[in-house]
Amino acid sequence: MTQAPPAATAADKKRVKALIRAAAKTGRHGAPSIGPDGEAWIEDKPQSLWPILDEVVALLSAEKRDEALAGAGLWLLANQLELIRYRLDRGYDWAAAMLETYQHRLIELARDRVLEGPDWLSLVNLLRDAKVPVRPDMAEAMAMALAEEDIDDARAAAEGPAPVRSLVDELGRLSDNPFTVVEALNETGSLLPVEIRSFMTHELGLSRHAVLRETLPLLLLDAEPETRRAASAILEQIAVPETFSPVMMRRCLLVRNWVPEAERAPIDRVVRKARLKGVACAQWAPAPDLAIQVSMMDGSGAQGAIFNTPKGRKGLLAGLLLKQHLGVTDTWCHRDVPRKDIARMVEATRQDAAWLPMGRDFLDMAVQHHLHKGAALGLPPGPTLIEIAEEIGAADWKDRALDVQAEIARLYREIGPTPEAPGQDVWMIDSPIVQSWFEDDPTVRAMAVGKPKPKQAAIAARVLKDVLPDRRGVWAERMLLLALWLRAGRGNFMPIGSEWRDCARLAHDLLAGRDLAELPPMVAIAERTAFAARAGRR
Repeated sequence: MTQAPPAATAADKKRVKALIRAAAKTGRHGAPSIGPDGEAWIEDKPQSLWPILDEVVALLSAEKRDEALAGAGLWLLANQLELIRYRLDRGYDWAAAMLETYQHRLIELARDRVLEGPDWLSLVNLLRDAKVPVRPDMAEAMAMALAEEDIDDARAAAEGPAPVRSLVDELGRLSDNPFTVVEALNETGSLLPVEIRSFMTHELGLSRHAVLRETLPLLLLDAEPETRRAASAILEQIAVPETFSPVMMRRCLLVRNWVPEAERAPIDRVVRKARLKGVACAQWAPAPDLAIQVSMMDGSGAQGAIFNTPKGRKGLLAGLLLKQHLGVTDTWCHRDVPRKDIARMVEATRQDAAWLPMGRDFLDMAVQHHLHKGAALGLPPGPTLIEIAEEIGAADWKDRALDVQAEIARLYREIGPTPEAPGQDVWMIDSPIVQSWFEDDPTVRAMAVGKPKPKQAAIAARVLKDVLPDRRGVWAERMLLLALWLRAGRGNFMPIGSEWRDCARLAHDLLAGRDLAELPPMVAIAERTAFAARAGRR
């Protein structure tokens, strides 16, 4: 749908309540879930954001509060915000308007004192969790609303240096893990002015609590450049054995290769000073055995990975999301997860034909390729990737990109000059798991506008002639990554066989400048693009 979604109906509101009850029920025995039908409905009904928000507010403000229902409602709201943010990334104006309206609604809720401060803040934090960009003026308005609420920590931070020092000291007394400290800072700090966030970073470094100083290497991956610069500056100031630990050294050395090029020299100065002062580097733990599942890269260039330690009553369960144009965009890491919960998630991926078991080599290659992408764009991966790297012994993760042209040429030479068999790439046209291969942006959607509405064949022809030629490199890289994924897949569960050769051949033909009309998969991509644009798919 290129136009704004319709208003939510009474039936939509009823369905939302049913989905929250379903999520609460499954959440009592594991992760919340609404099943494939519920997921499809939510994705097709972005307008359900408003009945979800209304229901969540009602559950949070109820006199007799049901925590399971409230938690399920927040989970469903987070999912819908993320789905709408995906549409924002694809250039939908209505998605931007909906997310802005959501932020206005939050300000109104705060001013009307509908919710207790922590409950209101949980709605704000869903924006951060869904990676929704908050405009500076909206952040300022929400920060003002936050200051009027009874949230002592945030109000203290806004009042000046002395309360900030008191807040930081209390955080140090209550915390024993730098990753939880960063999470706590993000919960309230995301709405604070940049100057206050930078001052808080400075105070962390000067704190008497070691756990707060340990957060500084993590803040080198903060989403805000000013915070990253402040973290580098204070790290250089405290880079002596009394205040700079071997673990901090190890983390600085690790993230130095993940941040934008311009931010590496300050980290190098930190490391040089610490070494001169006699600070050693903490050793890495041995890499554990891992069971790794990686999804196919979809038509938007997104690929997920889930990995766990396969032995013991409890284990590590972690995952990340890679995006071709953004880098490492999402990460999560849980220790001591019960084996039954790990087994449930692994089984769910096995039932999906778009996931394959992989070896460590593929995971390392894919992560490093996307670390390079993110660093080049000024988008570091976030501090949780440090935790993941340490848990799985990924000491060598760097911004190490594939040489796309050289890798495609290598695979093509390996295939050899075998004649093409008729219909050899049919799977790339008909397979259900490649139905997401289509273009979706304002340029494409504009081709479907007009009276009478352009025919699908005419739109497809324009896409093939005017859109896809400029995106040969993007699709060639995508086909290379897909070829490597197919080739690295382990076990007998190979949903589309060893068809990596077809992907490598297509990647080669794209870079060689072959006429797109002679490449059936590219014709199919143009046709799917035309269908999606004409049908108004969101």
